[in-house]
Amino acid sequence: MDNYNLLVVEDDMTNSILLKRILIKAGYSVTIANNGIQALNILDKNKFDAVLTDWMMPNLDGIELIKMMRDRLSELPYIIMITALHSDGAMNYALDSGADDYISKPFNVGELLILLKEGILRNNQDIPVKEENKNRIEAIIPPFVGVVIAASTGGPPTLIELFKNLERVNTAAFYIVQHGPAWMLDKFAGTIQNSTNLNVIHGQDDMTSSPGNIYIAPGDLHMKIQKKTMNIILDNGAKENFVRPSADPLFRSAASSFGRYMLAVVLTGLGRDGVIGASIVEQQGGKILVQNPDTAMAPSMPRSVIEAGIPHQLVNISDMPNVLLQSISKINEELKRAK
Repeated sequence: MDNYNLLVVEDDMTNSILLKRILIKAGYSVTIANNGIQALNILDKNKFDAVLTDWMMPNLDGIELIKMMRDRLSELPYIIMITALHSDGAMNYALDSGADDYISKPFNVGELLILLKEGILRNNQDIPVKEENKNRIEAIIPPFVGVVIAASTGGPPTLIELFKNLERVNTAAFYIVQHGPAWMLDKFAGTIQNSTNLNVIHGQDDMTSSPGNIYIAPGDLHMKIQKKTMNIILDNGAKENFVRPSADPLFRSAASSFGRYMLAVVLTGLGRDGVIGASIVEQQGGKILVQNPDTAMAPSMPRSVIEAGIPHQLVNISDMPNVLLQSISKINEELKRAK
């Protein structure tokens, strides 16, 4: 084997050491970068045959790194995204962002080495590779506007305040993921109902969703929206972002179901839930509203969307009801013209 040079971008030291050992044993020369910024600095001075990058990293994540590589490098290496995210939506987003291949953790070493060898050879031989149309926005015409909302720590009082001041909306359905145990979410649905003239409903599997309603994900189940039927799907799949329900599965399914005719709202909360989903919503043409972290009890979730570089509108929580109404009205007019 030729002594190909590889760059591994991974912020977890254990994972980077393990991957480096595997690749060196297979005959590759390996350099390690601990984050996307460090990787760019290395790439500015050195040429590599392949880059294997994690997705979730501080300072500059794998998606943004790939986009910047494609903008800055005259000779592109073969790029593999290696991530713990297991979903078709995440994979499609990574590939549309410029990755050549996608592998989810834990990976099969043999499959990785085969993929790496074939990819480097293909890249070096300049064999044309069929690419999907990047930045493609699928022509989806849903029956009504969709609004998906993510909230965690500090979410209950924030959501109550939001819906208490929101006029009745008959042209959009609201889908909420609020992190918390089942007993809390059962009680919380009734509390919201006392604060709004919209109908508040616990999501049930195969339930048909319709405008004028608020659907709340139940405890310990992911809530998704089925394309075309708009039925709600519940599943007990693996936790994402360490939680179930997680906002990312909801956001991804909404992007497939509503396309550009939707809003994704990221409110107060700890962690990064909603970031990947918001990226996919934005890719499909949907609009992202982010609570101003300065008005959030826990600023991590909204701040993570901002730091990820996802196009968004920053909104103080006191202004959120009016911004939601205006945005829904505008999107609904666009939807009526499209039908």
